[in-house]
Amino acid sequence: MRSKRSAISVLDAEVLIALALGEPSAAELSKEIIHQHGHYACTEIALCELSYILCRNSSWKQAWNKTQSIIQSSAVMTLSSQPLWVEAAQIKCGVPISLPDCFSIAAARIFNGKVIFARREKEIVDAIEMKKLEDQIEFLEQY
Repeated sequence: MRSKRSAISVLDAEVLIALALGEPSAAELSKEIIHQHGHYACTEIALCELSYILCRNSSWKQAWNKTQSIIQSSAVMTLSSQPLWVEAAQIKCGVPISLPDCFSIAAARIFNGKVIFARREKEIVDAIEMKKLEDQIEFLEQY
């Protein structure tokens, strides 16, 4: 268990997918969420990604049920896109990463927390190395 915690941990869509599918890479984080070790949130855009990706792998009904369980859960707070979009646009302007990733990073910035991505995507790692992103970013492998 980590001793240093941010105010909030923003979960990217791929993390939500890993959690929903019970992937081994998300097992430790899942335990932390269940035992309420920390505060967790996700963006509406991450929920949208979760829903359509799960739908492609099963059905809309199953995907929506899993998404609804996250929305109704008190363990993961859903952050509205409205207060995030300007910060996300500024990030996207200077950093060549996906727009949903920009929203996750924007949420972490605005709520003074960290963002958790499922894997080390080349674009994000490159942006960190080039000092275009100096935010607190973690990956599931760190859990």
